[in-house]
Amino acid sequence: MLTLPSGAPAVPSQLSLALQAFLAGILVALALLSILAYRPLRDRVLSQAGMFGLVAAAAWIAYSGLATPLLPTRLTPWIHPASLILGGLSLAIWERVTAGLLSTSPGARRLAHIRRFTALATLIIALAALVPWAPFHRLSEIVLGLLAPLLALLTLTAGLRARHEGLRIASALVAATLALLVCCATLWALSAGWLGTILSLAILQLALVVLAMALGWAMLSRMMELRKDTEAAQRAQLAVVASQASTLEALVTQRNAELSERLRELSVARQSSELANQSLQRALDQLEQAASTDRLTGAWNRRRFEEAVMPEIALAHRRRDPLSLLMFDLDHFKRVNDTYGHGAGDAVLAGTAQTVRMHLRASDSLVRWGGEEFLVMTPATRLEGALGLAEKLRAAIEAIEFPGVGRVTMSLGVSEYALGEGLEEWIERTDQALYRAKAEGRNRVIAAPAPEGPEVEPSSERSLLEVIWEDTYASGHALVDAQHQRLFRLASTLMATLTENRPLTEVALRLETLLAHTAQHFHDEEALLRQARYPDLPEHAGIHASLLSKAWKLQSEVKAGQLDFGRLISFLALDLVKGHILTEDRAYFAHLVQATGPDSMPLAGA
Repeated sequence: MLTLPSGAPAVPSQLSLALQAFLAGILVALALLSILAYRPLRDRVLSQAGMFGLVAAAAWIAYSGLATPLLPTRLTPWIHPASLILGGLSLAIWERVTAGLLSTSPGARRLAHIRRFTALATLIIALAALVPWAPFHRLSEIVLGLLAPLLALLTLTAGLRARHEGLRIASALVAATLALLVCCATLWALSAGWLGTILSLAILQLALVVLAMALGWAMLSRMMELRKDTEAAQRAQLAVVASQASTLEALVTQRNAELSERLRELSVARQSSELANQSLQRALDQLEQAASTDRLTGAWNRRRFEEAVMPEIALAHRRRDPLSLLMFDLDHFKRVNDTYGHGAGDAVLAGTAQTVRMHLRASDSLVRWGGEEFLVMTPATRLEGALGLAEKLRAAIEAIEFPGVGRVTMSLGVSEYALGEGLEEWIERTDQALYRAKAEGRNRVIAAPAPEGPEVEPSSERSLLEVIWEDTYASGHALVDAQHQRLFRLASTLMATLTENRPLTEVALRLETLLAHTAQHFHDEEALLRQARYPDLPEHAGIHASLLSKAWKLQSEVKAGQLDFGRLISFLALDLVKGHILTEDRAYFAHLVQATGPDSMPLAGA
């Protein structure tokens, strides 16, 4: 760290090795303290202070003679040049350390350039000691002897300015710089012979101890400041993190509240939608009821009869089951209207329908054909049974005393369906029997004769287009089976409409009715399966959506006048009936009945 001027003793024999080692240990301790503190604090000044301590310790070991007994004899001549180089290097590092400690002082920064230049020149001159020529060594000693105190004076000036500006660490740095100046003055005094060797080395040792202690004090002060700054930064960072966490928590709370409100709104909207859907379905049922029944008597109208009779005819074709038809009207009913008024006539018609309905089975159907004419369709009934029913109805009407009108009678024509017979021909044959009953005196029952010619078998093409409900198709769940039977009947009626070349408007109306019931059935079915926790519900609902999408596309084509007979028949028979109701739906039958029972209904809003 420090250099001997020319003429100084190489190794002061009077200085004990213990004291020399103690001084080197202080410098090494300073270095280790700075190096260890650098790791957590990551401060460049601390690392530079550690390097300074190590280099200064090495320079003192070379100068004081501690290295002489440790090195081979051939290396002894290099100890003195090494002390010069290490001294110059320690002064250069000293400048870097002090510059870092005084970096916050404006006054000290104004001397930074000249101090850096002086330190660089000191290092370059010290390196000249590497040249193995004595004059160069002497020149290096002289120049170092001049530059070292100059650098110390510049550092002292910078330290005093910083101290005046209130930099706390400047006091320790001033003390260390004064110790450095004492070292420089002692070396010059020793070289000039003003001080003895023992006294000079004692002063040098004491000054170096003071320098090391002061520099250690400065390093500790910087560590404390850095620690405080680090803790303050950590607190600020924690405060920012806490603030961000609080903001995030508030945002999450707000989002949760918004989500809860949105879910509540969606739940309310869903319930409203379900209520609206139920109301719409009730309205649809009411409209269908109004469109398919006579308002006065409650009997079916012609449209409803045509929808129902075609599946029954198809069943008669397939199973050879009997099917009979009764046609009747009230005798001299025009006289009732003319005599007692149309109000009384309406009361007689309503009473007649009510009485007739009391004598019919659940499978029988009453139809108002027009005016006072009615039809009764009796499935699974032969002609003899139909004649017995007709006679029973005739007697029941004859026995009634209608208020304000008295007794009325009715005439009936009865016929059994013949295989291969068209609907219009069958009705016409029954109407002829009714005409004969009136012609023969009224208030009687006449059976229509069988049609002339051989029995006509239904065509194979017609049988392929029929979908007939059978008991083996039942699921055991009342609502599902009722809806499935209705879909069978509507699909069969629609196919009959297609095969009979009915107007496209009628096809569109029947298709729309079928799709409305299909959509309602799919909705109810999914609600029931959801209540039953059916595991394959998502896949089943996806099949529903696919079928409805295909159906709506067909409906739009029909409305646009682009009827594709083959595609529509394929959808009804293969996709809807065979592919879904008779195949896909059967997978959930046992699970549904076991989980919810045979009479469960979809929950409101499900």
